[in-house]
Amino acid sequence: MIVGIGKLDLFLPESTSLKEKRQRVRRIVERAKQRFNVSIMEVDRNNLWQKAHIGFSVVGERREEIERIMQEIEEFIESFYFGDIVSSEKEILVLGDGI
Repeated sequence: MIVGIGKLDLFLPESTSLKEKRQRVRRIVERAKQRFNVSIMEVDRNNLWQKAHIGFSVVGERREEIERIMQEIEEFIESFYFGDIVSSEKEILVLGDGI
């Protein structure tokens, strides 16, 4: 089993309140869940109205597939034009004897 873990730091310059930021983040998270069938949520900076950290994980059998899906998730989130991805961290874990 191969697990991909990712974290995206977003800057949302057009958010003018926590309520507006949460609506935008919720929209991103729900649409990513529907499209990619992944675990995804806001994981940090919940009380800052122009910054968000979104964490996600992908499970599969092939490393190439996991890397592709993780890249597609990042591109999908960028396509919302709510703000900029300031940084991105990704890690692939291999559990058991899968390669």
